[in-house]
Amino acid sequence: MVSVQPGSIVTGKVVRLHDYGAFVELGPDVTGLVHISEVHRDYVENIHAYLTEGEDVQVKVLQIKDDGRIDLSIKRADPDWEEEGQRRSSSKVDKDFNQRLRKFMHQSDMIQGEVRRRRRARQ
Repeated sequence: MVSVQPGSIVTGKVVRLHDYGAFVELGPDVTGLVHISEVHRDYVENIHAYLTEGEDVQVKVLQIKDDGRIDLSIKRADPDWEEEGQRRSSSKVDKDFNQRLRKFMHQSDMIQGEVRRRRRARQ
């Protein structure tokens, strides 16, 4: 029998994939849900790009609810995972880059708008 306690990291098998997450079997009659936001540290739009049914995965048990449902996380089972609060604040270089990127995107939108206006004028 697999010990399923909040905070423990166990190996399970992906048994079902849905748009909202993956059901992972931890042992006989023990299945938990990895919500799509807990699959990878990056934003996951298509869970099928990250997981397949039958695949073995390492999961961290986040919570066992009163009704017996088990919340799991794949990204938090990674030893290199840092909690949001533990991450260092962004540096000045990051902030400068973000400002330049916003300015570029704004200018790009303006250019694209001008191109669309000229096309409409020609028609």
